[in-house]
Amino acid sequence: MTVPYVVVDLETTGFSAERDSIVEIGAVRIEQGKIVDTWATFVAQDKPLPAFCKELTGISDEDLAGAPALEEAINRFLQFADGADLVAHNASFDLSFLNRASEQSGYLPYAGTYVDTWELSQILLPREPSYSLESLAKSRGIVHGRPHRALSDALATAELFLQLLEKARKLPLLVLQQIEQLTAASDWPMRHFFASLANEPLQLTQTEPPDDCAVIQQLMHRLVRIPERKLEEREPVAFDSEIAATILSENGPLAAKYPGYEERPSQLQMVRAVADALAEGRHLIVEAGTGTGKSLAYLVPAILHAAATGERVVVATHTINLQEQLKHRDLPLLQEIMPVPFTASVLKGRNNYACLRKVATGINSQGLIGDWNERSFYVRMLTWLIETEAGDREELNLQGAQAEYWNRVASDSDSCIGKKCPWFRNCYYFRNRSAAEQADVVITNHSLIFADIKSEHRVLPPYDRLIIDEAHHLEDEATKHLGEDVNYFQVAGAFNRLVRDSRQGLLPQLRTTIGLHPQFAPMANLLDQMAGKLAELRHHLDETFSLLQQFALDLSEKSEAGRSTLRLRKEHLELPAWQAILSAYENLQTEAASLHNLMSKLELTASDFADDHQIAGLITDIGGQVQEIDRRMLTMARFFRETDPESTVLWLEAEDKAGRPFVSLYMAPVHVGPLLQEKLFDKKDSVVLASATIAVNQGFSYIMERLGLRRAEEEGRLRTLQVESPFDYKHQALLCIPTDVTPVKGVSEQVFVDSLCESITTLARISNGRMLVLFTSHRMLRDTYLKVKPKLAEHNIRVFAHGVDSSSRVRLVHQFKQEERAVLFGANSFWEGVDIPGDDLSCLVIVRLPFWPPNHPIAEARTEALERQGRNPFMEYSVPQAIVRFKQGFGRLIRSKKDVGAIVVYDRRLVDARYGRHFLQSLPNPWIYRGPEREVLKLVYNWLKRET
Repeated sequence: MTVPYVVVDLETTGFSAERDSIVEIGAVRIEQGKIVDTWATFVAQDKPLPAFCKELTGISDEDLAGAPALEEAINRFLQFADGADLVAHNASFDLSFLNRASEQSGYLPYAGTYVDTWELSQILLPREPSYSLESLAKSRGIVHGRPHRALSDALATAELFLQLLEKARKLPLLVLQQIEQLTAASDWPMRHFFASLANEPLQLTQTEPPDDCAVIQQLMHRLVRIPERKLEEREPVAFDSEIAATILSENGPLAAKYPGYEERPSQLQMVRAVADALAEGRHLIVEAGTGTGKSLAYLVPAILHAAATGERVVVATHTINLQEQLKHRDLPLLQEIMPVPFTASVLKGRNNYACLRKVATGINSQGLIGDWNERSFYVRMLTWLIETEAGDREELNLQGAQAEYWNRVASDSDSCIGKKCPWFRNCYYFRNRSAAEQADVVITNHSLIFADIKSEHRVLPPYDRLIIDEAHHLEDEATKHLGEDVNYFQVAGAFNRLVRDSRQGLLPQLRTTIGLHPQFAPMANLLDQMAGKLAELRHHLDETFSLLQQFALDLSEKSEAGRSTLRLRKEHLELPAWQAILSAYENLQTEAASLHNLMSKLELTASDFADDHQIAGLITDIGGQVQEIDRRMLTMARFFRETDPESTVLWLEAEDKAGRPFVSLYMAPVHVGPLLQEKLFDKKDSVVLASATIAVNQGFSYIMERLGLRRAEEEGRLRTLQVESPFDYKHQALLCIPTDVTPVKGVSEQVFVDSLCESITTLARISNGRMLVLFTSHRMLRDTYLKVKPKLAEHNIRVFAHGVDSSSRVRLVHQFKQEERAVLFGANSFWEGVDIPGDDLSCLVIVRLPFWPPNHPIAEARTEALERQGRNPFMEYSVPQAIVRFKQGFGRLIRSKKDVGAIVVYDRRLVDARYGRHFLQSLPNPWIYRGPEREVLKLVYNWLKRET
């Protein structure tokens, strides 16, 4: 390497180069692949540092005393960086400040090449879960002593850059050449970096594919290996509930692996119940409290049943986190200890897998690629394909625009050319599907279960026994997936994938491919007609959805999130404005039918060139987008023609934004129980529903009613089981309800927030931070955050808030754990799936009981349905639903036998309302105190002090 590099990092007073200033500069010089020098300086300021800057960096105003002025600091930096290319992590940020400072100091802005290690990491480390400097340093074993100090950050970035440089040099020559071709004609800043690597003498030796990689039509990718399920080679296996329980007993193979292993009676109860259900062909509902070990309790009998009978068992989870836990933790453990060999496979929805043909098409169409983000995306695909064996989108941390580009390479049935595809034998989707067909246990998700149901069981391999974990989500998932929705951007996205402008889109791409040769003239004519038709379709699409948007905004109230929701009722459909919408929709549908006819003609014309893989592939891709448009039009047709309000609820959601119409159309079944009974429980021999929070009032009547399991119960095909958590909640968890706080109802939200802020500020000080606060309202979360943050800053307690500091739950939880004294505010998604064991969390606050908004269209429709039957919808629907959610929130605190903590609920309805006792009776027996707020604070203090 001949070119020297200077790695730079800046600490600043804010995020705007125009308004904010540089506080500290750190730089590291690299020559011949080694760090040869470092330099750093503070920069004098003309006003005191902002509080957040001091908090983040630890730099004080006193540190800046005697620091050089900006002009001198920039002059010294330019001398240090002379003759070098720049490197920075998130380089656009640092360069914007450097260029602004250079201009202010009388220098020209930097015009040389630079390397952004944030983007380079995405390319060379495509499967990293986070690309923050702190996370990368940790995962790469880089010492990063003082995060958010300029020289420490610059040194960490320099070490990271050297690792990335080494990895880049080991890329196969073909991949480097393709990166060079993709970026040669662009202004992508890092094109020179990859071009120089491709031309290094060392690369001439990297001409052979790495081990387990193949090259098909110049696309290098790792081969997928699928283990075969050889049933005929297996020894016969006996299976019953006691054999299953032995695996996890104190004398079993798990105990033999882990000295000091403690048998869990509740886990063995569940093992036996699941084993009996699978063996006897019965359904089972089981609530297994936190700490039971329920995933092993259902996996062990599932594996044994499959081994004994040859019948596969499907396991479905709601969250990706649990799916990943089963794949990476539980199944590898069971592979070690189970007395029988077994195969397991994870299968996701088809568009989670990359289509190699589409990737190759994109890479070979570099002249049609638009911007840096798109080029960077395809460069990332090139490096990922030589590493991945699954081709699974979940391996990639795609953010921003790159997440949208995934749709261009995702596998789907409409654009699949099957066995004609050169990559068919190594297609990620078909290989994963084949693995599922060979597996004893298939791990999937709730969405795919319902996709399988809707497709008459053509998505998943055949199965008769199903285990659904996180089953408290089943009704909502059924409502979502057995219903339909369509929005403006789904249709417009298909239009854009066909034609975005004269250069971008599948139609221009095919037009460029066929060129001007006379034999392609009929095809070119049809492509031109389709492009013209799409222009007409855009007009009608905009008109239809603009009218829908205005209709929703005019007739509904805006929610706190700025979104208007309108449930469609009979009176709405008689308004003149609705008739105008129908008229515009008819025009849209007519033009869409014309596009479909043109597509049919194009396919007929293109049949003469079926042997040309590139043309055939593009025709298939175009046809796939036209089918996507057809599907969306069919959904709209069903929406506009639906006439039975008692079985189906229709609603619009719109946002008042300029530009494109932000509006969505939804239709959902009012009752999913009968559908689940008919399509799931009557069709399968055994369905096990498992959850940590599925019982209400220590019983399962609510869930049986909602999911359509009454008939199975009457026929004796349903068993239920509630097993207790092994945790001693009476000694580990204190639940307090202050009885004299401001009530939730009857006062303004502002009055409630003011009272809440004062109390949780004191509570946070008592618990030394280490507190999670759960909200049901984002607006209340933000209002509380703004009031509480400065108060707690005075006591060196940081506050992190979802939707304010970051939209990433994972990032916020990580930051919270890193701080010694911190409070975390969360809403909605934080009520479950957040796992903060040990001393990191000792206090949980629940601001309000988590009732669904009563005016949500689905809640309204179900309430009305119960009222028509003469029943009490609040007690039979709203309260049980809130209890399940409340139990999820409660479960965030105690995550192990050693955890100790206090829960404070600021909703007095828990003690004032008659239904409050149902919430308390559904909890796993914590110590409960009801009393004045002052006594609550004392009790929490003593409780935490006693246990620590």
